[in-house]
Amino acid sequence: MKNYRKEFNYIVYYSDSTNEQDDLHFYAEEFGQEKMQGIFKLTLGLHFPEILFLPGIGNIDKLWPPYIDYRLIQSAEDICKVLLLTESYIVLPYNEWAGQVRILEPEPKNPTPSDTETYYGYKNTVFFITEEEYELYEQEAKYINELNDSEEIRGYETISKTRTEDLEKNMKVPGFIKEKIISYFDDRDLYQISRKRDGEGNIIFTQTIGNK
Repeated sequence: MKNYRKEFNYIVYYSDSTNEQDDLHFYAEEFGQEKMQGIFKLTLGLHFPEILFLPGIGNIDKLWPPYIDYRLIQSAEDICKVLLLTESYIVLPYNEWAGQVRILEPEPKNPTPSDTETYYGYKNTVFFITEEEYELYEQEAKYINELNDSEEIRGYETISKTRTEDLEKNMKVPGFIKEKIISYFDDRDLYQISRKRDGEGNIIFTQTIGNK
């Protein structure tokens, strides 16, 4: 057996609100599965880091960043706003801002400091794409979900068809993640996929992954 190294060979996993182990399922139970349509995650590895895909927030340019009073959540768009403010890496379709990256820093959004119901408290990086790209990535993600279901466990090894060097042959979404998103990962998330930044800020391997 020979060790091998490839540029970005982590395994990709799909999850959505039908997965009872995912926090998206909580919103489906609370507000209805129909309001969760088009929302999904791609995880690079077994658990982290997660990349959240949201189907859209209307008129986002009129009030950026959007925020939501947690006590008033009702619509599918309200749920998207909540998730936008609570996840680290978000992909959002908005044609006018396609290609842009916007970072939300923790900041209180309510004039009454004692009222903690309206706020966002995480650093969130939002990657804007076109609506057409979102539709394509959603289709590809559903296929990744099918591939996840066909995984095999042999001894201590997981036989998966969702390593990125395989997915890149027929899909656009792994290239988008590699080229646009990973450079924004913090050190903890890079560690989860066996990477780190060198002294010049380049992302490099920290270990050999897999066997051939």
